[in-house]
Amino acid sequence: MTLIPRSNHAMATLVDQGILIAEQFGNDKGSRFMRRHNVPFEVALRVLSRPSERRNGQ
Repeated sequence: MTLIPRSNHAMATLVDQGILIAEQFGNDKGSRFMRRHNVPFEVALRVLSRPSERRNGQ
């Protein structure tokens, strides 16, 4: 899998926060956080449902 470097660091920070919330309180709360902060649905779905494909802070 080829990773493209993150270009939107503000969005990346929101996604990382959403992941932390999901890890602590469940995917439902993490996805709600991301939705409230306008993280694209496709991104939220990918990072929450396929953690092995996360970028790990790149």
